[in-house]
Amino acid sequence: MNEILNKFQKDFSKLQKTIEAEGEILLGKLMTAANKATSNKNVVAKRKELEKLVEKQISKLEPAFEKFYKEAKSTASKYGVSLDKIENIEKKVRSKAKTKAKSKTSTKADAAKVKKTATKASASTAKSAVGGAKKAKTKKKA
Repeated sequence: MNEILNKFQKDFSKLQKTIEAEGEILLGKLMTAANKATSNKNVVAKRKELEKLVEKQISKLEPAFEKFYKEAKSTASKYGVSLDKIENIEKKVRSKAKTKAKSKTSTKADAAKVKKTATKASASTAKSAVGGAKKAKTKKKA
């Protein structure tokens, strides 16, 4: 089991270093392109150029990631671990967490709406009561 973890860790660190190096190159190109952009025409042209660069970098990284994933999957299967099962469990947990987060934010938003309507209603009731009292005072004076 330690062997699989060590191999996985080495492969993962290799992939991470590759991604970091490609990211630094891409950031450098982005910075130079952003510095050169002075007018709208240049910005549009640079944007298209950057999109092409990003697509190119992604196409370079995809095979490395696929190779890493296949190696990790085969190494894990040698030791009786199914990465597909782990991935499915992780997806289920993530979807449950998202639904819980959405329900919490929706309940907070609903509570805020109820509070606003309650304060508006109480304010309008108070205004009408004040308005009614003013009308009664003016009638008494007359």
